[in-house]
Amino acid sequence: MSTSALVSHVMTMLPDTQQAQALWSGCGYIHKFTYQGELLVAKVATVPAQLAHRHITQSAHSLRRKYQSYEKELNFYRHTAQHYIAVCALPEVKALAHQNEVFILVLSDFEAQGYHNITAASRVHLDHMLTWLARFHAVGLVGPDILAGVARGNYWHLDTRPDEFERMVSGKLKNNAQVINQRLLDCPYQTLIHGDAKLANFAFSSKQALGYDFQHVGLGVGVADVMLLLTSLYSGRELEMQSLASLDSYFEQLGRALSGVWSTEQIAELEKSWRALWPYVWADFQRFLMGWKPDHQKLTAYMFSQSELCLAQLGEA
Repeated sequence: MSTSALVSHVMTMLPDTQQAQALWSGCGYIHKFTYQGELLVAKVATVPAQLAHRHITQSAHSLRRKYQSYEKELNFYRHTAQHYIAVCALPEVKALAHQNEVFILVLSDFEAQGYHNITAASRVHLDHMLTWLARFHAVGLVGPDILAGVARGNYWHLDTRPDEFERMVSGKLKNNAQVINQRLLDCPYQTLIHGDAKLANFAFSSKQALGYDFQHVGLGVGVADVMLLLTSLYSGRELEMQSLASLDSYFEQLGRALSGVWSTEQIAELEKSWRALWPYVWADFQRFLMGWKPDHQKLTAYMFSQSELCLAQLGEA
């Protein structure tokens, strides 16, 4: 299959958006099509000067951040995904291109391979996602060369959200934002995180989860992905009830993924380090939400309690 011919074929589809699925806030389209008898999906993205989002006014900084997110995804599939396909289900890359400020990513259609999106997750679905995350994080932990030159992951970290930080009301969380950010940076156990690990970015077969949408992939601590995943699944009392059990399940799977490569002592030290940062990843995400949309539904009692725990620990330091 010729990559250039495939990209040219995708370009001919662009004027027709009637059957396409729109990307987030007017950034392009997802096209499903058949090419040489194979079912494929093309993600065609470009960043407009102003997003079609009622809560976002595009600044030069946010415009650059969004543009870089599509670069991140293209680079992940071009340079890094090959290290993960043996242990994590990913869409197969068919073609990549970046031309005239347009990002083109052509992938296999995972629905044709038996994977499907869902709108509500069972405990089995959650276990599949936690297993996927654990295996994904393990690859970066045991293969540090993969991390060379990789930028920081997720879409809410402090360095990439100066606009939201400025809008935040004064208080303990804002006063300690830099310290919280530094604690996460200083953790000796950094790996490649998905960066946007929510239910909408997973598909499921009867046996496992498949992860996709790598616009916010980069360096970080694994529990940041677990935290974000739980915010996409639960709220209220249910979030509090599921959090520790989910964390236990995640670390069990991470231990399995690392066994045979790391010693039992190393795995225990990693778990101790990342568990200690559990309140910090919640406080870090709360800081972003408070500056972006302070009435966001993800601002839950459990998040507030974890942030208070984080701030209390900083006060004792």
